[in-house]
Amino acid sequence: LWRLGYCARLLKTNHFRTAASNTSFPAVWMLLAQHSGRIPGLFVVVKKNTFFTMPESVEDKTNPELYLPHPGVRGMTQLNREAFKRTVVVPALKVKKEIVHSVLKSLKQSVLQRPGLKRVVEDPEDEGSRFVILDPHKVPEFSLGESEQQVLTQLGVHPEVSRYHLELGYENFKSEEILRAVLPEGQEVTSGFSRVGHIAHVNLREHQLPYRHLIGQVIMDKNPGITCVVNKTSIIDSTYRNFEMEVLAGENNLVTKVKENNIAYELDFSKVYWNPRLSTEHGRIVELLRAGDFLFDVFAGVGPFAIPAARRKCHVFANDLNPESYTWLLHNCRLNRVDTKVKAFNMDGRDFLRGPVR
Repeated sequence: LWRLGYCARLLKTNHFRTAASNTSFPAVWMLLAQHSGRIPGLFVVVKKNTFFTMPESVEDKTNPELYLPHPGVRGMTQLNREAFKRTVVVPALKVKKEIVHSVLKSLKQSVLQRPGLKRVVEDPEDEGSRFVILDPHKVPEFSLGESEQQVLTQLGVHPEVSRYHLELGYENFKSEEILRAVLPEGQEVTSGFSRVGHIAHVNLREHQLPYRHLIGQVIMDKNPGITCVVNKTSIIDSTYRNFEMEVLAGENNLVTKVKENNIAYELDFSKVYWNPRLSTEHGRIVELLRAGDFLFDVFAGVGPFAIPAARRKCHVFANDLNPESYTWLLHNCRLNRVDTKVKAFNMDGRDFLRGPVR
C-alpha cells in the first residue's frame, strides 16, 4: 500500500465489536502484511455509498396526456392488465411503404418518439400503404407546417394529416406511469430497489403497503430478468445482519447468483447479507492489494473481498459469525477455484482477531 502512496490510520484499541457478515459496515477491518512478513497494522477503510434505484421513467414533456392510463385504474390493488387499455386519437400520415424510410428521416422531429409504440403501422385498407404516426404535441391541429408540407410534396406524399386511433395497453406504459395512475393522487409513487440476481428488493413505505403485490408485479413485468420481488419487513438488527422479508410477486426462490466485478457469487438472500450498492467499494479496496499481501477479513460474508483478493494471489484469512454466510463463503471459494487459497473461519470476530490473526 505504501508504495502506491496510500496512507491509513492505525487503530490503537483492545476492544472489538462483535458482528457477523457486514460488508456494508462503515469500515472494513483489514490486516495487510507484505510478503516479507511485516505487519503494517489494523486499518479502517471508509466506504463510499452507491445506490442502485429502480429505473426512473423520464416524463415525456411533449404530451403527457397521451400516455396516461385509463383513470378507472385508480385504487386498484390487484393488477388487472386489461383495465389499462385505452384508445387515443393521434395524427398520422398515409404513405406508400416504399418511401416510409425517407418520410421518417425527413420528418424525424415530428414523428412520435415513444419506447414501446410503433412509429409505423399497417393500413388495414391498403396493403401497399403505411401510416406514419406523428407526435400530437408537435402536430396539435392535425396539420403540418409549410416547410414540412413542402418536404412531403417533394417526396410525392399528400400532406393531409389523418386521424389515427392508437390502441394503448398495459405493455405501453412505464412503471412510474402505471403506479402513478393506481396509487392515490399526491402520494409518493416509486421507491428504490436493489437487484440481487433475479431478485428485486424494495423498501416500501406504509402508504404503499396496500398496493405492495401490485407494485411487485409491475416491477417484475417491467424489468426483464427479475422473477421475484421482496419487501423488507423489519430493520437489520439481528446478530447475523439479515432481515425478514415478504415475497410480493413471482417465485419464492431466494437462492440466487450474482456477478460483481467479473466474479460470480451464489447465496441465499434470505439468510445472508448482500448489498449490491457496495460493488464499487469492493472493487476499490481490492485494487489496493498486491500479490503476497495478507488480508484478514473479519466480516467476510459470502466473500466479496476474500475471493477477489485470493485471485490476486494474496494470503487470505476470512471469517464470518453467521453459519450460513460461512457455508456460502466456502461454496463461492470452490465456485471460483480459490478454495485452496482462502482459509475460512466461522467464529466471533473478536476471537478471530485474537486467535488466527495473532
